[in-house]
Amino acid sequence: MGKLRLRNNGFRTSKQERKLVSIREGQRKRYCEEDHHQDLASKSVHADHSYAVTSKRFVPDISNIVHEEVLDNDGNNLTPTDDWRVGRRVVELDVIADHLQQCKHCGLPLSLHNTINIKTYGLGSVLKVLCTNKSCGNINAIPTGKQHDHKIWDVNTKLALAAIDLGLGEHQINGLLSILNIPTVSHCMIDNRIREVGDVIESVADESMEEWTEKEKEMTRESDGNDNVTVSVDAAWQRRGSGRSYDSLTGHCSMIGLKTGKVINYKWRSKACRICQRAEISGNIPRVHKCNKNFTGSAKAMEPDMVVDMVKESRSKGANITAIIGDEDTTTIARLRAKVDPTIVKLSDSNHMKNPLEIVCMSSKQTFNSIT
Repeated sequence: MGKLRLRNNGFRTSKQERKLVSIREGQRKRYCEEDHHQDLASKSVHADHSYAVTSKRFVPDISNIVHEEVLDNDGNNLTPTDDWRVGRRVVELDVIADHLQQCKHCGLPLSLHNTINIKTYGLGSVLKVLCTNKSCGNINAIPTGKQHDHKIWDVNTKLALAAIDLGLGEHQINGLLSILNIPTVSHCMIDNRIREVGDVIESVADESMEEWTEKEKEMTRESDGNDNVTVSVDAAWQRRGSGRSYDSLTGHCSMIGLKTGKVINYKWRSKACRICQRAEISGNIPRVHKCNKNFTGSAKAMEPDMVVDMVKESRSKGANITAIIGDEDTTTIARLRAKVDPTIVKLSDSNHMKNPLEIVCMSSKQTFNSIT
């Protein structure tokens, strides 16, 4: 039996001691090899994030911070940078392949290894690739994606469409991009692209409503033998009313055909415009803009105003709306009968009738114990 030795963490035999020393020596050698490999890799590979750094702490190279810029005869900066190697980019391979096929001046093939700079425009980028032909030396602008309408990047428009569809804001978008190590987008860019996409969405919605309005009239005529259209209306607000306070700044309402089950009209109301508010605070005249403020009353008064507007508009387009299905708010039907048609019929919605009925039943159950 081996001789026992007393240590700080207990007793070990000589055999266990030799085994422990051997393990530590092997670990030390492996760590040294890993540090050597990391030193070699750090010369050409950038760590994605801090969690990619393992045992050795990288020290940034600041030896080339002070340097002279190299300019050509036209004043273009030819000083090579490695910014295009850092992080990730959203690229369209076919666009890059087509532009790298040949130099615009001499026609020789280009290579990404000769990239000297990069300019970022949201998710789009332009690579500055130097032609290796000594008699040419042209700097070619290589876009990473397609563009439309005065150099608007398609990928930025798609990003705005995704933000609207998923309900994401600027902070959520930039949070996702930063985790993916993709350059973030500016507020101005995403705001302009959302306006661009919003106009297109509104035009598509208008075409869809006109199409389904005609189908609603046809189905009503086929089933009922007349043109009297019945619709369902309901509104929603950005902030929920408490019963005593209705202070939401925006509200929206939709009109759905009974036969088709499709939206045939919609309206929205807004009591605020940020551009107008900033101009009023600073005491200046608001700049020319598309003002979103179209209502001045209370949030509770938005629904009757929107329903009246939708019924008038639909009737002007040939849809003879004679009945509406809605909640138990009597203000809406009273406003319709006063401003549109006194013969409009009001029908109750089963979903809105269920909750008041359940409340009455539960209160009766507490009063009368015999009710089960």
